[in-house]
Amino acid sequence: MKVTISGISDKELAELLKNSGMDEAETRELIVRFKNNSCYAEKMRILRKIRTALLDSIHEKQAVLDKLDNLIWCTEHGGGL
Repeated sequence: MKVTISGISDKELAELLKNSGMDEAETRELIVRFKNNSCYAEKMRILRKIRTALLDSIHEKQAVLDKLDNLIWCTEHGGGL
């Protein structure tokens, strides 16, 4: 079974992978790997790994944002800096 995203060009796929946090070399390697008909399970493993890393990054940023919001609230209410 082949994994494809209908209507997405190599350029669009490269941009998506770059935006997900992959560098240029990783992006090129993955596109080549997908074009070389790597197995469905391998493609899914790679895509899920990228997704997990991106989600972890979002959660880390959210934790920082929450702490900053707390500091702002405490400062506004006389308990901060």
